[in-house]
Amino acid sequence: MFLSIPKPEVYVLKYRPKNQVPLVLVADDDRFIRVIVREALEAEGFRVEEVAAGHEVFSAFSRLRPDLIILDVIMPGQDGFCLCKEIRSTEDGHTVPIVMMTGLDDFDSVKKAFAAGATDFITKPLNIPLIGYRIQYILRSSRTFEKLKQSEARLVDAQNIANLGSWEIDLNSGEVYWSEEVCNIFGFKPGNGKISHDIFINSLHPQEKEAVITRIKKALSDENTFNFECQIVTQDGRERTILTKARINRDETAKATWAVGFVQDITERKEVEEKIRQLAYYDTLTGLPNRILFEDNFAHAISLATRTKTQIGILFIDLDRFKLINDTLGHGIGDKVLQEVAVRLNAGIRKYDYVTRESFEGIDAEIARFAGDEFIVLLKNVRDHFDAAKVAQRIQDSLTTPYNVDGSEIIITPSIGISLYPVDGERLEDLIKFADIAMYHAKELGRNNFQFYSRSLDTTAKDHLILEGQLRTAIKRNELFICYQPIIHVPSFDISGIEAVVRWRHPERGILTAASFVPMAEETGLITEIDEWVLLTVCRQIKAWQDRSDRNWRVSVNVSGRNFKKRTLVETVSKALQDTGIDPRRLKLEITEGVLIDSDGYVISALNSLKEMGIRLALDDFGTGYSSLGYLRKFPLDILKIDKSFVKDILVDHDCTSITTAIIALANCLKLDIIAEGVETEEQMQLLLQKGCDKQQGNYFSPPLALADLEEFFQQGITGIAGRTSCKSHGVAGPAAPAREG
Repeated sequence: MFLSIPKPEVYVLKYRPKNQVPLVLVADDDRFIRVIVREALEAEGFRVEEVAAGHEVFSAFSRLRPDLIILDVIMPGQDGFCLCKEIRSTEDGHTVPIVMMTGLDDFDSVKKAFAAGATDFITKPLNIPLIGYRIQYILRSSRTFEKLKQSEARLVDAQNIANLGSWEIDLNSGEVYWSEEVCNIFGFKPGNGKISHDIFINSLHPQEKEAVITRIKKALSDENTFNFECQIVTQDGRERTILTKARINRDETAKATWAVGFVQDITERKEVEEKIRQLAYYDTLTGLPNRILFEDNFAHAISLATRTKTQIGILFIDLDRFKLINDTLGHGIGDKVLQEVAVRLNAGIRKYDYVTRESFEGIDAEIARFAGDEFIVLLKNVRDHFDAAKVAQRIQDSLTTPYNVDGSEIIITPSIGISLYPVDGERLEDLIKFADIAMYHAKELGRNNFQFYSRSLDTTAKDHLILEGQLRTAIKRNELFICYQPIIHVPSFDISGIEAVVRWRHPERGILTAASFVPMAEETGLITEIDEWVLLTVCRQIKAWQDRSDRNWRVSVNVSGRNFKKRTLVETVSKALQDTGIDPRRLKLEITEGVLIDSDGYVISALNSLKEMGIRLALDDFGTGYSSLGYLRKFPLDILKIDKSFVKDILVDHDCTSITTAIIALANCLKLDIIAEGVETEEQMQLLLQKGCDKQQGNYFSPPLALADLEEFFQQGITGIAGRTSCKSHGVAGPAAPAREG
């Protein structure tokens, strides 16, 4: 035990910043950058002044005397490097922190910035949540550094401000000196007993004590300086992090005789650094690593795979129809679902499950939130694709268990794509892309499954991109055209109406049906432009038939849900009617169940407006989505269309027969017309008629026809159909007549 040696106190004027509220001068010619930086800094309690041109910076600095300058590298009038040098050449500019803004990969500018005297740099695009912490940290570090450069007369006061204290030890006698601030850091009251080296050793955190003692012994043995960070437990039980730096004096025999150094409490700095690290490397909603940390983990995984001669699995997970949760239940519920998904993903990839006794035999995993409702998993120590499939199946089972969020039971299913290193590729960017392609293939196969990447999928994806680019110009090149499929009234075989369907006369691939490109158009938003073209083209044809007075058909046009989201559907339809002058009663619009499920006030208003115009409204593909009696009563519908998937198996699948019968009964109860789609055989036609559905369409009657073929069908086609059926006994003969309208 050794006595504390008191030091004389020197009373000096305390150091204070130039401004009571730190002032930051932001210099950038981009107004948007200035605005977002101002908002970020003001949120952290800074005052902010702005300049937009290089020649204004120096005068603003001289006038405002800011505590810190954020300076863009390139500005009109004078570049940031010259301005930095000019400010540094002044008396007031020696110590003011200058932070340069550079491009993300502009390493030359970073070098020039430091050469010009910059304190630090930040890169564009800016990470807004980090700016306030970064500037706080830079300003705090700069002030600490400035205080450390004060004269010996200010040392005691500066130590108090910086949580930094000095210490000395005579290694021959064991006599120890701690400054007041060191005592404060360790929670030891000066004058309360003797201070010894043992107090320091006993204050070390148990987990770090052995390592610190070993480090000190090594330094005393053969080093002249040493420094380290460690955790301590203070006398009052608080855990703090300290930084110790020391110089060792030696005699002529190289024996260590004296050590002098300082201790700084860096707990706050470490906490800020941890916050910055969390913001930089972790997703704020789920707490999972983000893509940046995932990339770093992948680099370590490659080293492991090379040493162990194993593979790496990349699992790309997308939550099916997650947007529907946000749209119907709100983003708050959606966020809670994502948080629960993160919990289940962590649980789903544990190495060993003590309940099922199922071992992954050394497979290790890292999870990251990629974006939105997309997650990505990195599997290490993968021997073959069976290992990856085992984890994917476990994840799928975990995520499909119902979620109970705020009283709502929610069903989520995942689509998972898998790629393997090095089989499918060696770059993370490629592996993620390949897993993404495989994930979309899983969606194409009905969702809620996992698929491995193959080269053929890559070819399909590239073809998809090429076709998407060509679709964007198809309208301008007049490559789209309309076919018309008759809707037949059975058993009279009169034409009850016509459905307009779009086709694409592709210059290389021939005639493409709507199924080949409409889903793509939905994804890209091109569907609204296509729908507008189809609507206007059909209205013009209705006008031609209307003027002849011998074709009184109602024509159906399919309308995408995106038209409702644009909130321009009523105006688009109204304009088409005015431009062509047709009778609105000759137009039918077909919508899908998704439009009604995603509905808001505009959807109801729009449908009512269309109905008031005299347009009939049909619900297409009924029974395949979220069929609900509630919205059938809520919306002004006229017609239900039974989806072809039920008609296809109506003769062999009892469930399809029952569902179809129920839909027909429901339509009759609500006084809605009913139309069956996809009729391919006489037996299907007869059974549907028996069940009460007398309006049908499908290839059994006629496929979608070009305009000229439709005219020929009207003149001759119905007699041919009647001749193929047992309905001949009903006395049907001759051409069809448009007596009944649907």
